[in-house]
Amino acid sequence: MRPVSVWQWSLWGLLLCLLCSSCLGSPSPSTAPEKRAGSQGLRFRLAGFPRKPFEGRVEIQRAGEWGTICDDDFTLQAAHVLCRELGFTEATGWTHSAKYGPGTGRIWLDNLSCSGTERSVTECASRGWGNSDCTHDEDAGVICKDERLPGFSDSNVIEVEHHLQVEEVRLRPAVGRGRRPLPVTEGLVEVRLPDGWSQVCDKGWSAHNSHVVCGMLGFPSEKRVNVAFYR
Repeated sequence: MRPVSVWQWSLWGLLLCLLCSSCLGSPSPSTAPEKRAGSQGLRFRLAGFPRKPFEGRVEIQRAGEWGTICDDDFTLQAAHVLCRELGFTEATGWTHSAKYGPGTGRIWLDNLSCSGTERSVTECASRGWGNSDCTHDEDAGVICKDERLPGFSDSNVIEVEHHLQVEEVRLRPAVGRGRRPLPVTEGLVEVRLPDGWSQVCDKGWSAHNSHVVCGMLGFPSEKRVNVAFYR
């Protein structure tokens, strides 16, 4: 067996190092697709009054804060994208000038421009999140087709419970004949809504409700009435 010189060992070692370096190489850039900032982290809901379940003022929650969309440059194409965000197949219309009432908080989007094919509202052009010169009197709304997307999770849609705030109430006399005494102390309870005066249903009505209404009308207390007469 022939002895191997130190010089030969060094040559073999250098060759081995070159081979290993060629095999390992330097780390190559990742070819994984870049994560696109879609609607992750955003939540959508329909709000306002009066409205049906598939229409309303569009509100978006971003960074934990709910806000609205200005109606400047708003189109049906933008409504299509937002209705899909809400789980509906498409939009049938949209509204301007706070038709469903003015919202509160931030106005998240202004001059929103969509082609209608975007998968997310974040792919549409706008002035940027929170950059707006609008007021809530310009809040936009959508009217979606009453047809849900197959397999859509309702976790992204939040129905807003409307808490009715009544500031005006009146009694309308049930008997209109003859001279009515003033003030009217008995009659049908009516409240004023944005669309006009409406009667109040007696389902669940109690003496406590009567006490509140009488107090709003300036009377010290209520008296029991013949409910059958008003039916």
